[in-house]
Amino acid sequence: MSTTNLETYKSNIAGKVAIVTGAASGLGKKLSERLAEYNAQVLLVDISPSVEQVSQEINTRLRRNATSWIICNLCKLQDIQKYLDHAIHIYGHYDIIVNNAGIANEQSLFSQPDSAELDRILALNLRAPMEATRIAVQYFKSTGRKGTVLNTASVGGLLPISIMESYGTTKAGLIFFTTTCKSLAPQIRVNAVAPYFANTPLVANNRLVQSYPLIQKVGLMLPEKVIKAMVKAIGDESLAGDTLMVAMGAKPEKLTFYDSVSLHVTSYIVNGTVNRYATALSSYFARALDSILGYIRKPIPHKQSQTSP
Repeated sequence: MSTTNLETYKSNIAGKVAIVTGAASGLGKKLSERLAEYNAQVLLVDISPSVEQVSQEINTRLRRNATSWIICNLCKLQDIQKYLDHAIHIYGHYDIIVNNAGIANEQSLFSQPDSAELDRILALNLRAPMEATRIAVQYFKSTGRKGTVLNTASVGGLLPISIMESYGTTKAGLIFFTTTCKSLAPQIRVNAVAPYFANTPLVANNRLVQSYPLIQKVGLMLPEKVIKAMVKAIGDESLAGDTLMVAMGAKPEKLTFYDSVSLHVTSYIVNGTVNRYATALSSYFARALDSILGYIRKPIPHKQSQTSP
């Protein structure tokens, strides 16, 4: 990220009201800190009571009331409306929504005794971001305000991982949903980041995730690289309906997969060649997966450590 671009992003963020979910730890905490440093007012949302301490620590360090907090359970639809209303109550409006809260499955779907974990993952990872975006879009349209929504997806939504069926499916859905929001621009921009696995509590404390062969081979990515991509997705006004892939050995790269798929499918339908659709699209999917794997496996610069400082 060049200095010029960063200054533009910072200028686009300064003075805005941002809401970050999952803000008590991991990427949500780090992004909340960064947005506050860039002079945004930030509402921290989390189910953990520790979100209050995080908010206080940011305010103390910056020597101003840069943040506020609220405890919510985003598996409950009423709590999503609750934190959005709370932001308006405190700040009078909101400009940026970061749908960051999420969980990963603790065991394979097919080893679970019931649907309880599946229900939680679907509710938190997919339904909550979609519901928050639905309410926010209606708010932005009714008030005439420009707005930005950022969804935290994952490379797990691009690579089918057999042991993470539920998590990967929700993240794939979130990427797809983000792409469908392209038409809301320019007034409302909805983007996503799809990072490779970063060294955060969600990943580091999950034995199932840690057992994934690619992680054992490549290691974990520094969170800072993801934060820079999140800032770009929020502050770069040329991005709308876009997903930025983030890996250790490469610069953030815009995912063009769904744009290409849409062109392929439309062409087949219009030309009446649907009978060839399955074979051709299967080949395209295979090439896309190879490209994504190649992106993730790019060599890591020597100056970058694989472990969190």
